[in-house]
Amino acid sequence: MVDAPSSTDAPATPGAATTGIDRASLRIDFWLFVVMLVLAIVGVAVTQIEESGSLLYWILLVVVYAAIGMVRSGLQARRRGQPVWPMIRSQFLHWLGTLAVIQIVLLFEYSGITNRGPASVFSLLVLALSCYLAGVHFNWTFLLLGGVLAVIAVGLGYLDQLSILTLVLPMAALAAWIVFKRKPSPSS
Repeated sequence: MVDAPSSTDAPATPGAATTGIDRASLRIDFWLFVVMLVLAIVGVAVTQIEESGSLLYWILLVVVYAAIGMVRSGLQARRRGQPVWPMIRSQFLHWLGTLAVIQIVLLFEYSGITNRGPASVFSLLVLALSCYLAGVHFNWTFLLLGGVLAVIAVGLGYLDQLSILTLVLPMAALAAWIVFKRKPSPSS
């Protein structure tokens, strides 16, 4: 079934693609991306510094990312005249699965199957995959965020703290620039 486009889906004139809701939507996507990226970088710092609580931070981060994703998708669905609850239900189940896997990693760490460092890297990698898949299905900024988080996870696995910062900070700046420079499209 094909939905009829709403008045906000297509510009009224050919040059109107960069006005109103599209620009506002891009600004919101940009700032949400920056906030989520900063929270992930804080998580990397917590993982490197904190002896306890780093896995709990990743669980909290999943909840925050889920809330951001569900609210953003719900607002976009409403703006496009699409049903809101199916989108929110899909997002809820997506992030619930992520939370369950990170809880399993936490259980492995508590039972001694793995150490805290690898458990944090595994949690970050699960979050990276979940963000990537959320980007494929829900909002493109999560796709880019998932890629950045995957690089951070690989960096945590192979590099020391100083190398992580020299890798993560330029990559984070590049990703934020990509989000900021993205051209609005009629379906944003």
